[in-house]
Amino acid sequence: MRCALIVNPVAKRGKSILLAQRAQKRLTQYGWECDLLISQSGDHIRQLTRQAMAKKYDAVAIAGGDGSIHHAVQVLAKTETPLGIIPCGRGNDLVRTLGIPHNPEEAADVIGQGQIKRIDLGRILAANLLEPRYYCGIVTCGFDSDVAEFAHRHRNIPGGWFGYVGAALVLLAQFEFPEILVQGEGVDFKGQILLVATANCPAYGGGLNIAPMAQIDDGLLHVCIVRRTSKIRILFLMPTVFTGKHVLEPEVSIHPLERVRLVGKKPLPLYADGEPVGTTPAEIWVEPKSISVFVPRNELFS
Repeated sequence: MRCALIVNPVAKRGKSILLAQRAQKRLTQYGWECDLLISQSGDHIRQLTRQAMAKKYDAVAIAGGDGSIHHAVQVLAKTETPLGIIPCGRGNDLVRTLGIPHNPEEAADVIGQGQIKRIDLGRILAANLLEPRYYCGIVTCGFDSDVAEFAHRHRNIPGGWFGYVGAALVLLAQFEFPEILVQGEGVDFKGQILLVATANCPAYGGGLNIAPMAQIDDGLLHVCIVRRTSKIRILFLMPTVFTGKHVLEPEVSIHPLERVRLVGKKPLPLYADGEPVGTTPAEIWVEPKSISVFVPRNELFS
């Protein structure tokens, strides 16, 4: 068995190559031939993934974060080649959803043990995109896109929820609430929002449970709309997102949908898996069982 292990060398503050080498060593103990491939950019990750598939590797693994995985998924979607993950990112929200350990040897064990599951992907066609883009986690619009853009420009900020909250506090004071139209089956919302999150899995930002009922294999996207409220009120709402209790608040609604349309009064930036994916207007839909992923033997999602 052969695995192409593609490494984002700047992930984990430059420690990703060492972590990938530890995973590589563990995989050889399972009898895998594992080749380390160092990427230079998101586009290069796609190129390396295509090359690995052309060379008939049995699996492609990513040593990086949600953004690196996002680029590999553009190539692996709708194929039988399974994706392995060695977590090296700031948020690591997909691996948290899948139950993959953060330790590189234990993450390599997941690949070595060979349990594979088909999971859903979201797909988005937005302004400024030449073709639809797949995503694993969540598409953000509004305030959370501003936070994602801030994180994209400031790669040195801490990862996980701490970095998210820090960026949010910096940006909230100057945030202007955009007006948006959200349309889907049984949903026709028009108004000013704090954010709209279109979720294939429950969390983003390193563990913020924006759509706690979302499952990565249920054939649905969970669209979370947070309507405009006072900024003081937002500060009180923020902590409830960690536990998912924000869904009980009157400003928040969750809509399980197969497809949703977002139209901003003006073009609004969109981010998927923390990566820029154009602006509104956008069509977003679910692609059920679209990719094979190595998962732990004790995975609990349905």
